[in-house]
Amino acid sequence: MKINQEITLLPKNNEYDFYFGPCHPGSGNFGVKIKVKGEKIISALSDPGYLHRGFEKLMEYRLPLQNAMLSDRICVLESLAWNLVHAEAMEELMDLEIPERAKYIRVIMAELSRIQSHLIWWGVFSAGTGFDTGFKIAFGYRDYILDLFADITGGRVYPAGYICPGGLRKDFPIGIEEKIEKVLDKINEAVRYIEVENPTFLLRSKGIGVLNLKDAINLGATGPILRASGLKADIRKDDPYEVYDKFDFKIPVKEDGDAYSRYMIGLEEIKESIKIVRQALKDLPEGEVILPKFKKPKLNMKIKEGEVYVHNEIARGEGGMHIISNGEVKPYRVKVRGPSFSHMIPVLEYLLQGAEIADVPAIYWSLNVCPADLDR
Repeated sequence: MKINQEITLLPKNNEYDFYFGPCHPGSGNFGVKIKVKGEKIISALSDPGYLHRGFEKLMEYRLPLQNAMLSDRICVLESLAWNLVHAEAMEELMDLEIPERAKYIRVIMAELSRIQSHLIWWGVFSAGTGFDTGFKIAFGYRDYILDLFADITGGRVYPAGYICPGGLRKDFPIGIEEKIEKVLDKINEAVRYIEVENPTFLLRSKGIGVLNLKDAINLGATGPILRASGLKADIRKDDPYEVYDKFDFKIPVKEDGDAYSRYMIGLEEIKESIKIVRQALKDLPEGEVILPKFKKPKLNMKIKEGEVYVHNEIARGEGGMHIISNGEVKPYRVKVRGPSFSHMIPVLEYLLQGAEIADVPAIYWSLNVCPADLDR
């Protein structure tokens, strides 16, 4: 007995389309439409939209103090950094000069945020390259910093607008400086683990996803991605804010522009952040941490009419906020500049062309992406 079977002929060029994400462990809340021929990627099209929450429009309907808490959510991986960007933008609009002690504490919190963010980066990058132990080490040590955030702000992941217009919601609790120093010692332990050159990790990252300096600039890369391609650029040095100009720290730079170089930039920045925090703790002045009129802010407090753009060096690159005020109690327009936008669309699409399918997670996570600050 013969069974008639329908034979499906393969396309002559053997090209196939498939989807990477959004549930893939190497993509987070993000997707990439990929066209492949064999194991090679011919083209890639980034597909955002899975995490859109409309922060920019929401901020236009809320008071500055409410927006301080909303800014936490722009990127859960570095919420304090976005607290700071928003607070500085409002303070520039309103011609406010915050107390010196608040500036030092802001720097301490921003750098602790950078450290825990880079630990996350290393953890997910490790998992994406098949080095699962790295993921466990990174998230274990990150918890020490989250414990500090809980003691200081009341929240482990979301600090509830701890850095707010006018200064800080509250001062450091008694004895927290000693706790911070002990946690920094713990992070140094983590760095020693990270510095171990695992053969599998090296094989999956060296020479993978190479981005040369010219292309990095043309595609709009910033922060660690740009520095890994050879450009020594950091807003903390180039356009200092808060009290960064008072501290001694280096800007790590690499030349190869591959996934491994980007990883090494993150590692070296952890060391520099530790140095900054320790200097800030040593020189921490006494005094108030918030301006008097913001201790119990009035709901009818109007924002001075004007327009401002503030940018900071957050963990992923240049994070900025453009705010326009028409003189009312709420901002008229808000625009967020998230560094992941450039890294996840033009840079990722460019790097995936000609790459192997198996290298997609390594390339993706080497860019230290945060879909939240893209889908804002």
